Amino acid sequence: MQASSPSTSGARCTVFFSHKNEDKLVTKHLIELLDENTENVDYFFSEKIEKGAPWRQEIVKWLDMSSYLVLVFTDPDEDWGWCLYETGFFDALSRYPNSGTERRIYCLHHAAASPPSPIEDLQSIPAIPEKVEEWLEELYKNTNQTKEIFIKKIPDVARKICDFFTVEQKPLYQQKSIGIDVNCSLMKSPDDLPGDTMIEGEERLIEELFGSYDTRIRWNDIKGQFKKSPNSVDVNMNTLKEISRAIWGIYQRDLPRPVQGIIFVGQGPKRYRPIINHAKALGKERINCEVLLIEEVGGPLQNVDKPLGALLTSIRIAVRIRWEIIRPFASTVRRQVRLNGARKLRFDLQTCFNNIFLEAEFRGHFSPEDLLNAFESAEDQEKVDAIMEKFNRIYPDIWKGIGFPNATETFGEVSDQPMTEDELARLEAGLHELKELNRQFLEIASPRADFLIKRELDR
Repeated sequence: MQASSPSTSGARCTVFFSHKNEDKLVTKHLIELLDENTENVDYFFSEKIEKGAPWRQEIVKWLDMSSYLVLVFTDPDEDWGWCLYETGFFDALSRYPNSGTERRIYCLHHAAASPPSPIEDLQSIPAIPEKVEEWLEELYKNTNQTKEIFIKKIPDVARKICDFFTVEQKPLYQQKSIGIDVNCSLMKSPDDLPGDTMIEGEERLIEELFGSYDTRIRWNDIKGQFKKSPNSVDVNMNTLKEISRAIWGIYQRDLPRPVQGIIFVGQGPKRYRPIINHAKALGKERINCEVLLIEEVGGPLQNVDKPLGALLTSIRIAVRIRWEIIRPFASTVRRQVRLNGARKLRFDLQTCFNNIFLEAEFRGHFSPEDLLNAFESAEDQEKVDAIMEKFNRIYPDIWKGIGFPNATETFGEVSDQPMTEDELARLEAGLHELKELNRQFLEIASPRADFLIKRELDR
C-alpha cells in the first residue's frame, strides 16, 4: 500500500510519529496540537493501534502509508533501538524507485541533546522557536496548508511545541540498585551464592553498603564486611540468605520468595530493603539480577538484647497468627470450602502462613534458645519449650491438610481439586490445636514482656 504524493493538491497525507513508551504523553500532546492547526493530515502513533490487532503489521502498514516520520527524541542515554528500526525501515522505503511517495524524516529533540548517530545526517529540529517555526513552515507547505489562520499561528504553535522540551528528559529520581551476576551451577546451597559472585553498583552506594571504594565487590567480601558490625551482622547475613534463596528459585524457574530482610548500613540505623526487580539469563547457568534497594524506616528490632527481642518478635508473630489465621479460619474450614471452594481456602491459608513465617524467619532472626532465655524460671521455660515442641508437630499436619506434604516446600501452586475428608480433618484438628497453643503462649509471653520492659524503665 502506498500513499499519494503530498504535493498532489487536495490529497491527504500521513505523518508517522516514532517515540519511546515513556514519551507517549508528550507525543500525544504534539499530535493534538498539530491536528488542531492543520487539515487534510493524518497523524499516527502506536497508541492508535487497536487492542488485539497484529502490532508489527500495523506499524509496517502505517510506515508504508506515511509521507513523513517525526522521531520524538528525548534522553540520549536510553535505548532507542526500536525507534531507530522504525526510522531505518521508513528510510529504506524512500529509496525504492518509483515509489510514488516523497518521504522525509525529521528528528525533533531537546536543544541540548544530539540526534542518535544513525540518523544524525538527517534533518534535525532542535526545540528552539526559530528552528521549529522553520520546520512548521516546511511541513505546512508540503501538506498544502493554505488557511491564513494556520499560517499566522505558526509562531504560537512553535512556542507550545518547545514548551514540551523545556526540560531535558533526564530522570529526576532513580531508585538505588545493585546488579548481581551469578553462576548458579556453582551454588553449593540455595542459602548462599558462590563466593566470587560479583555485585556491581554506583560507587557511592557500594561504599555506603559494603565499605568498598569500587563499583564492584565479591559476595565473600560483602560477608566479611558485614561481620565487622556485630549489632547488625545477624540481620544482614540472614538477608543475604534470603537473596540467595530468591535467586536460586529464579534459576530453578520457580516463583522467587519475596525478600523480607533488611540490610543495615554499618550498625544502623539506616537500612535498605532489597527487592529483586528483574533477572535475565546470560547463559545456560549464569543469570544477572537487578536488586532495588528501598530505604526502610521499619524492620527488625535493633540493638535490643536478644532474649527480649526474641520475645517481642514472637508475640508479634503470635498476634498475627491469631488475627490472620485462627480468627478467620479455625472454626470455618468446612463452611469456607462450601461457600468459596477448596482452592480459595488453600490459597488464602498458604498466603497467610507463608507471609507470617517468612517474617518470623528473616525479620525475626532469633533462635528458640533466645526465646527460652527471655524466661527466668525453669517452669516457664518448660512451658514455652513444650509449646514449641507441640507446634513443630502440628505445623506439618496443617500443611498436609492444605495439600503440601512437605512443610518446607510451600510456595508451589495450590491444588484446585476438592478437599478429601482426610485433608479437612487434618486441617480442622491442626487449626484447633494451633488456636490452643497460641492462647497458651500469649498468656505466658505477654506478662513476661510487660515485666521485662517495666524492669528496663526502672533502671
